[in-house]
Amino acid sequence: MEGMAQFPDGYFDLAVVDPPYGGAGGDFKRSDKSRFGGRFDQYKPGNAAGGGYSESGIYRTGGGWARQYAKKIIGWDHAPGPEYFKELFRVSKQQIIWGGNYFDLPPNRCFIVWQKTNIPENFTMAMAEYAWCSFNDNAKIVACSSAGQGDRFHPTQKPVKLYDWIFKTYAKPGDKILDTHLGSGSSRIAAYEAGLDFIGFEIDPDYYAAEEQRFREHTSQVSLFHL
Repeated sequence: MEGMAQFPDGYFDLAVVDPPYGGAGGDFKRSDKSRFGGRFDQYKPGNAAGGGYSESGIYRTGGGWARQYAKKIIGWDHAPGPEYFKELFRVSKQQIIWGGNYFDLPPNRCFIVWQKTNIPENFTMAMAEYAWCSFNDNAKIVACSSAGQGDRFHPTQKPVKLYDWIFKTYAKPGDKILDTHLGSGSSRIAAYEAGLDFIGFEIDPDYYAAEEQRFREHTSQVSLFHL
């Protein structure tokens, strides 16, 4: 919110964001049961067998994935409130919001379904993710694997290839791009490759440091290749 407040209305051509959903599944703990802000009651005392993190009293589905990341996730997995979306729509002309199905966003005809080609049916992780889009366009499906990211360090890390497709489809060189939840920095790398003017925010110092290192390594490799 402090970051977006620095920019005038409509400064960014496109915001591509992946805000936390508050745990996903079940009902919010908020007394008014609203779909903005807070955490879902999915956060319950868990155990190692069930994929949770018992010391914190937090439960996440996802087997080994949850056991690896659950402790870190609980520090930031709070769904943003309506003020976040109001500010996001103020500073950007168009928006793509991952997990938009968890929020009270306007009805739309354009949405993206990311089909994870490496996830089989009945696996502990979802086979697809949904993004709400502000464009007056047809719905689209993009198929690519969520695996093969050797430098993975973020629990919700999305592949650069996915953002490559997004920017190729919905942006043009020179556009100003905003990512309010930078995380692993996949969006930044893709924006760099697409010749876009990119600004991203990340409040977690560990993720930020890892993202900076990842971006430095990528740009160094690209520079050597070009030489």
